[in-house]
Amino acid sequence: MLWPRLLLAQTPEPSGNSVRVGNRWTYATKDEITGLPTATLTQAVTEISTNRIVISASNQGDSGSRPVIFDRDWNRIEDGDLKFMPHNGLGIRPALAVGIEWQTENGARNTKTGAAWKNKVSSKVVAQEAITTPAGTFEVFKIETRRHEISAADPAKFWDYEYVRWYSPQINHWVRWSSLGRAQNRLRTNRSEELIEFVRTE
Repeated sequence: MLWPRLLLAQTPEPSGNSVRVGNRWTYATKDEITGLPTATLTQAVTEISTNRIVISASNQGDSGSRPVIFDRDWNRIEDGDLKFMPHNGLGIRPALAVGIEWQTENGARNTKTGAAWKNKVSSKVVAQEAITTPAGTFEVFKIETRRHEISAADPAKFWDYEYVRWYSPQINHWVRWSSLGRAQNRLRTNRSEELIEFVRTE
C-alpha cells in the first residue's frame, strides 16, 4: 500500500477501528453545481472513549472550530446544535465486503430551533477498488447510501439525499465523499469532499 504525504514514518498500519488522538484528515470541498471550491475542511481527533470519537472540525479561514461526536463506526451523534438519536446512520459496518447492505432509522433535532426530523437510511457496499487523491492512493470500499428525511412537524416536507462514500481501512476514514440533496424532489445541494492530507500520530 502507498502512504504518500503521510507525515509520520514507520507507524504501524491501524487495524479495525483503530484511531488515535491527534489523527487529522484534511479535505477540499467543492460545490458540484457551480463547479467552485467551497472550503478546506480539517477534522482532528481530540478525544476517544470506549464507544465515542470526538473530533474538532474547522474550515480554513474560520476563527474557530466545533466539536463533532461520532460512535466508533463513524456514525454522527452530535454536531453543534444537531443531535441524532441514536445516530445519523452514515457510518460504516465492521467487516465490510462487497454486497453487504444495512438499514437504519433515526431521529434528529436542532436543540436551538426545536426543529426535528425522522430519517430512513439504507447503505450498500458496491465495490472494492483503489482510488487516488492528492493525499495518495488508497484501497477503499465504495458505499452508496440513500437517506429519506421527513419533518416531524409537517410530514409533507421531505428531503432525499444520495451519498457515495469511499472508506479506506488503511486510514480508518473517508477518502472521498459526495452528496446530492433534493427537497420535495427539487435539487438543492450537490457537494463533494476529497482527502488532500492525512496525519497520523503514534
